[in-house]
Amino acid sequence: MKSLAVCSLLALLAAPSLALEPYLVKDLNPVPDPAYSEPANFVTLGGAALFVADDGVSGRELWRSDGTAAGTWQVADICKPDCSGNPGYFALTESLYFFIANDELFGPATLWVTDGTPGGTFRLTDSSVKARFFGAVWMPGQGTLYFPAEDPVHGRELWRSDGTPAGTHPVADLRSGPAGSGARSLAEFAGRIYFAADDGRGGALWRTDGTAAGTVRVKATGLLPAGLEKLGKRLVFLGFTPQRGYELWGSDGTAKRTAPISDVVPGPGSVNIRDLAIHGNRMYFVAEDERKGQELWVTDGTAAGTRALTSLARKDAFFSSDFFLYLPWVSPGGRFVFAAHDGAHGIEPWVTDGTPKGTRLLRDLCPGPCSGFQYLWFESLPGRFFFAGNDGAHGVEAWVTDGTAAGTRLIQDLCPGSCDAFPFGLSPVGDRLLFSADDGSSGDEIWATDGTVAGTLRISDFDSDRVWDSFEWTAVPGQLLFQARDEEHGVELWRADGTAEGTRLVRDINDADFGGSYPSALRALGDRAVFFAYDGGAGLWESDGTAPGTRKIRAFTPGEVDDLFPLQETDVAGGRLFFFMRQGTGAVLWRTDGTEAGTLRLTPDGIRACCVLPRIRAVGDLAFFAAREEEQGTELWASDGTVEGTRRVRDIDPGSSGSEPRELTAFQGKLYFSAASSFNLRELSASDGTEAGTVEIKDIHPTHSSDPTLLTVHAGRLWFFADDGEHGRELWNSDGTGAGTSLAVDLEPGPDPFYPVALISLGDRLVISGSSPAQGEGLWVTDGTPAGTRKIHDKGLSGPVAWTLLQGRLYYAAANGDRIPILWTTDGTEAGTGPFLDRDGMEIQEPARFAILGDRLLFKTRVPGVPLWESNGTSAGTFLLLPQTVPGTNEPEALIRAGNHVFFPSFDRGSGVELWAVRP
Repeated sequence: MKSLAVCSLLALLAAPSLALEPYLVKDLNPVPDPAYSEPANFVTLGGAALFVADDGVSGRELWRSDGTAAGTWQVADICKPDCSGNPGYFALTESLYFFIANDELFGPATLWVTDGTPGGTFRLTDSSVKARFFGAVWMPGQGTLYFPAEDPVHGRELWRSDGTPAGTHPVADLRSGPAGSGARSLAEFAGRIYFAADDGRGGALWRTDGTAAGTVRVKATGLLPAGLEKLGKRLVFLGFTPQRGYELWGSDGTAKRTAPISDVVPGPGSVNIRDLAIHGNRMYFVAEDERKGQELWVTDGTAAGTRALTSLARKDAFFSSDFFLYLPWVSPGGRFVFAAHDGAHGIEPWVTDGTPKGTRLLRDLCPGPCSGFQYLWFESLPGRFFFAGNDGAHGVEAWVTDGTAAGTRLIQDLCPGSCDAFPFGLSPVGDRLLFSADDGSSGDEIWATDGTVAGTLRISDFDSDRVWDSFEWTAVPGQLLFQARDEEHGVELWRADGTAEGTRLVRDINDADFGGSYPSALRALGDRAVFFAYDGGAGLWESDGTAPGTRKIRAFTPGEVDDLFPLQETDVAGGRLFFFMRQGTGAVLWRTDGTEAGTLRLTPDGIRACCVLPRIRAVGDLAFFAAREEEQGTELWASDGTVEGTRRVRDIDPGSSGSEPRELTAFQGKLYFSAASSFNLRELSASDGTEAGTVEIKDIHPTHSSDPTLLTVHAGRLWFFADDGEHGRELWNSDGTGAGTSLAVDLEPGPDPFYPVALISLGDRLVISGSSPAQGEGLWVTDGTPAGTRKIHDKGLSGPVAWTLLQGRLYYAAANGDRIPILWTTDGTEAGTGPFLDRDGMEIQEPARFAILGDRLLFKTRVPGVPLWESNGTSAGTFLLLPQTVPGTNEPEALIRAGNHVFFPSFDRGSGVELWAVRP
C-alpha cells in the first residue's frame, strides 16, 4: 500500500504537461527495403482464404482474402496490444476453422474458432486446456469436432466442440485423475467416433456417440491401438497382442469382428508400417521386417484381402538414409502409381492394379541404375498424375503419367538442356495445374500446364530470383492465393488464375519501409551525437539535431573491422570520443574529434582490449583501458589520442596473466581501479597515467584478495565494497590514500558477507542494493556511518545499470512478483519507495535506458517494440511518447543526450529505422 501511496502523492503534485515532439532528423539511407507481412498458414473457408500475416502494427494475426484488395482484411487481433497471436492450424470444416493462438504475451496457446468474420471469432478453451493437434475429427451430421485434450483435472481425454465455449468439454472421463486415459488415434466410422484409450484396464479400441453414456469399450488390445483409418465398410489399425506384438487389425465396429487381418511379419515381432495411402476402397502401405525388408502391401480391411504386392531385391526399397519415398495422395484413374528402388533401376515410377501380377515398373525414365523419379507433387488433374523426373538428358523437369508406360512423358524441357527446372506442384485451377519452376533465366516463377507442351506457359514475372523460401498457398474458387516476394513490396499476398494478366499482387498488407540506416552506439561529443549508421556501407556519423548538421565523418571497410558496428563502451577525453571496434577475437581502440582526419585507430596489431565488454574511462585528457599483450598479459593502458601516446602504463603483475584491471573510475584527477598482483591478490590501485604514479592504495586483505567492486564517487570520497577477511564484503571508503581508506559500514555484522548489486549517490546519501544471509534482499540508504544506515525496502535493483536520478529521486528497475523488472522510484525513505506507475495506473515493465532533458525523463524499455516513454516525475505526466516501433530494430541502449537534444533510432513506415531526436 505504501508504494501505491507514493505514486498517488506524486500524481497530485503536478498536472500533465505538454509532451515533447519526436522528429526524424534525417533519412540517411533513402534506399527502400520493404517490410514483409509474410502470409502463411493458408486454409480455404467459405470461398475465401484465411491466413496469418503481420501488418506491422498488430503482429502476426488472422486475415482473410477473396483475391481482391477490398476483400482482404484482418479477421481478429487476438493478442493485444504489442504481441502476436500466431494462429496455427487445428481443424478445418465446411463452415468453421479451429485454430490454436496466444491471446497474451508469453501465455499458453488456447483453442479458438472462426467462421471467417470478426464477430464469429472467439476462444473456446481457457489456458489450462491443452488441445492436441493430431487426430481431430469433424462429424458433419452432428456439427461436432472431436479431439484429444488434457487439463490438470482430467488428464488426457476425448473432448468435443460444437464451435461454442459452452459446447466445448470432455466427452467422458474414462480414467479419473490427472493421468487420464491417454485418448488418441481418432477415426469416424459407421456414424461413431472410434479411438484408442486406456481406462486403467489396459489399451483398447473405444467408440462414442458423443455422450458419456454412449462411450463404450469395443475390444481390449493390450497396448493402445494406433493409426485408425476408415476403409470402406471396415476400420483398420495397428493392434497389439503379447504373443505377436503390433499387427494390422480390421474391425466392423464390433468386438466379435475386431481381429488381426494379416501376418505381415511371420512369427513373433511387431509390424513396422512406414507409410500408407488410401485409394478407393483399398489401403496401400509399406511394411517392413528385418528379414525381408520393405514391401508394398494392399488391404481392403479383411484378412483375405490383405497381401504383399512386391518382392523387391533391395531391402530398403522405399525408405533409407539416402531417400524417403512416400506414397502418393492421389493416383490417376484406377491405377496406383508409386516410386520404388528395386536395386537394378534406381528410383523409378511403378504402377499396380492391386494385385501382385499387376504390380510392375511403369517406366525406366533414366535407363540403367540411375534414378529417374525425383519427387512427387502430390497433385493431379483428372486421369493424370504429375511428378518431377530426370531422364539423364534434360535435368529435373515436369513429367506427367496416366498410369501407362506410353502415357508417361516429359511435359516440356523448361530449363533447356541438362539444367534443372525443379518444378513442384501448387494446385489445380480450372483445367490447369499451377506450379513453380526455374527456366534457368527467370528464376522462380509460376507456370500453368494442362499436361501438354502447347498448354504449358509461364504466367508470372517476378523481379527477384528468390521469390519464396518455402511456398505457402491455398486454392479458392478460380484462383490460387499465395505468398511471394518482389523487390518493391517484400513477401506479400499474391493471386494467380492461370493467366499472365491474372497473376498479380492482391494487397501490400505491410506497406512499411523496413530499411533505414539503423543508427547504433549513440554517444555524445559536446553538443553533437556521434553514432554508427549504414547508408549502403558502415560509417561513423555526427548530428547536431538538424538535417544539414547530420553528416558522415568516416566510412569503414570490412577490411578495417570485423563488425559493422562498434562495441557499446565509449568515453570522451580531451574533446575526443574514444571507442572500440571489434577485430578478430578482441577489440581495437579508435578515436574521433568529429572530423575525418581526426578519426583514427590507436592500438597497434597484437594489442587487444580485454574482456567481452571492454571499458574506457576518461580522466582529464587521457583515456584509460585494459588491453592484452602476448607476453605481458592484460594490463592498464592509456591514450592521449595519438598513436604514439597510446601505451601500456605499467606492467603491474609481470607475466602472461597480467593484473587484469577492473572497475575503472575517475576520482580526484586520477584513475582508481582494482588490480591483481601475484597469486591474484586483487586490491585497490590508482594511476595518474605514468608508470611511477601507478600504485596500490592499500592492501585491505593481506593474505587474500579484497576484490574492490562498485567504485562510486560520493561526497568527495571514493566508496566501494571489499572484503578484509574479518568482516566479510562490506562498505568501505577512501580519500585516495592508504591511511584514508577504511571500513565505513558493516551492513552484515560478523564474518558473513554482504552481496552488493548497486551503489548509487543520491544527494547526501548513498543508496545500496544487495542482499545478506540475515536480512535478505533489499534497498539500504546510508550517510556513511553505521548509525545513519538503514534498510528501506525488501526489493532491490534488478541490475546495476538501469537507473537514473531526476529531481532528487532515484528511478530504477526492480523485479515485481512475476520476477519481471518494472520501474520503481525512491527518495531515500521507506515511505517514498515503490513502483512508479504511468498515467493509466499501470506498471512500466523492463526499463532499460534513461536520458534527462531539462525537467523531463525519457526512457526506453525492453518490451517488444522498445517504446520511448516520457515523464515529468509524476505518474500523471508519464506516458508513451512513441508507442509504435518495430521489434528487433531498435535497441534500448541507443538513447543519449547531446546538447539540448536527446537522440535515438526509431522507425516510421516511410523511412525505416533512422536517427530521431527530441528537443525542449
